[in-house]
Parts: sequence; structure tokens; C-alpha cells
Amino acid sequence: MLGATACNRLPVHRRIGVSIPYEAEILNEFYADMKREAERPEIGLQLVLMDAGGDFVKQSMDIEMFIAQGFGGVFMFVLPEGMERIVAEAHRKGVCLFNHSASPITGCSQNIVLDQYSAGYKVGSFAAEWIHKNQGGKAEVGLLTNLTDPQLIVRSNGIKDGVQKNCPGAVFAGEVEANTPDRGASAAANLLQAHPNISVLLAFGDDPGVGAYTAAREAGKRDPNKFFVGSADGTRLGMEKVSEGGIYQCCAFFFFSFSATQAIRDLARCLRGEKIFPTRIMGSELVTRDNVAEFERISRNAQSPEFAHFYSDPAVMRYSDVPLQTPSL
Repeated sequence: MLGATACNRLPVHRRIGVSIPYEAEILNEFYADMKREAERPEIGLQLVLMDAGGDFVKQSMDIEMFIAQGFGGVFMFVLPEGMERIVAEAHRKGVCLFNHSASPITGCSQNIVLDQYSAGYKVGSFAAEWIHKNQGGKAEVGLLTNLTDPQLIVRSNGIKDGVQKNCPGAVFAGEVEANTPDRGASAAANLLQAHPNISVLLAFGDDPGVGAYTAAREAGKRDPNKFFVGSADGTRLGMEKVSEGGIYQCCAFFFFSFSATQAIRDLARCLRGEKIFPTRIMGSELVTRDNVAEFERISRNAQSPEFAHFYSDPAVMRYSDVPLQTPSL
């Protein structure tokens, strides 16, 4: 379980407050990668993590506390609404405010966003190929989605389009919101009970995808020629399931370990008063059983010189001088 990390070693202006909405595998991995880079001697930053436990009011208070205590930077995964006052206070205090939420927030020092639609489309189109090959071009599909964040809705729409544009005979039998493994398992179990002919479960993220995988296996769905689970995130847990060669057959890999590492490098620059770009966009690659071993290795070696080229590859990450705005909700 993630929680607050006590920190007394470094001056307060060398501390970075990290705010997450709730514990999730993707956030666990991301924080660990950030911490690994922050602790390098040439970086010398200390991270303090606060888990809001699903309470948005608490998360807002956590971020305000970081700012009030004089932390040099704040890094956050948060819903975009209601952040105007917090952003203004961060500006007033000279705090480097970095946002890696699904949706951008107006006025942050840097917004780090994902090419959401493309990742979803890759998962959907790969599922469509499987349906053509194994189901004669016709299948019932269940979708585990996020209905709260505008950009995660975009990712879910990419999944739908990837399926429907490449396999018109596939139909979406049901769509349920789920963002954790437990909720994914419950949602998938309900979908399979209500629609027993579902042969494809697609999730907007790996956490609900892993839950869907568990529910499908418990329902006896274990033949990869008859059942398909796919998701978008590319966590190590998701890739571990893909590597089994079973029904979990793909995930979109967002190079999160590289994004976490680069975030620390940009935060260090920001704290030194150097120019940073207001926007960074992360691309994705589709992971399947054929390439999962290589992507697992890539994921665990973001600091390796062997993979340094990913930091300058525009297909992986690219910067923009154009600041992003909070989307209309």
C-alpha cells in the first residue's frame, strides 16, 4: 500500500510532492520509476507520496499542503475540475506543478498527456483481427471503460472504432465503468452473466483488464482461440498476463517507465529555473505475445544507455511549445 513518505534528508525546496487519487498498479510502477531516477546523485530530489484513497477533497488538500509547505514541485494524477485556485497558488509560490493525469490542466508548468485515441485504436484493431481469424468475423464484445475523464473516454472510443472499423460484424454487447482490478473483475463477471456469448473483453486500462482476465478465467474462458482480453496501459502486470500466452492477448504500452524518468529530469530542470516545455505527449506500441519479452525488458531499463534513443524518438515522446487547456466537461 502506498502512503505518505517521511522525508527529512533534503531541503524542502528539493522535495517533490506526488499526489495520486488511489492505489493502482500503474501508479505503483510509475512512482517506483520516478523514485529510482530522483535518487541518482546528479538529480538529488526527494519524493513524498500521498495517496488520496479515492477522496478528491483529500487529494486537493494534499496538493495544497505540498504547496503551503514550500515543496519545490508537485507531481499529480488528478481529475481536472476545480483545480484553478490550486494552480494559481502554485504560480504565486513559484512551485513547479506537473500534471500527468489523463486530461490536461490549464496553467501547469507541464502537462504530460497520452495519445489516447491511437492506443485504444491499436487494441481494438488487434481484437478485430482476432475476431476475423477465430470467430468468422462476428463476435459479441464487452467494454470496461472510464466515463469520468474526457481523455479516457477518448481512449475508449478509440477501442470501439478499432473494433468496428476493422470488423463490422462485431457488436458491443455491454459497456461498464471500471478502473481497478476488483471493479474490473466484478464488471466483467456481470457482463459475462448478462451476455454469455461475449468472447472479447476490452478494457481502457490494464488494472480493469487484469480484473476482466480473472473473471473470464473463473467463468471457464481459458482457450485463447475462443476468448480474448485486451487493454491499454502497458503495465508490467498487464504484460505479465500477456506473456502467459493465454486469453490476455494484448495491451498498449505507453512507455511509462520512460515518462516517469523524464518527468524527474524535467522537474530537476524546472527547479533550476531552466526552460521546460509546457507539453509532453507520449505515444504507444502494441504489445502481444510475440513481442512482450522485449517490451518487458524495455520497461525495466529506462535508465539504460541501450534505450536512450527512446527519449528523442517522437513516436515515443515529443514536446510542444503549445500549452494545453483543461477540457470542457
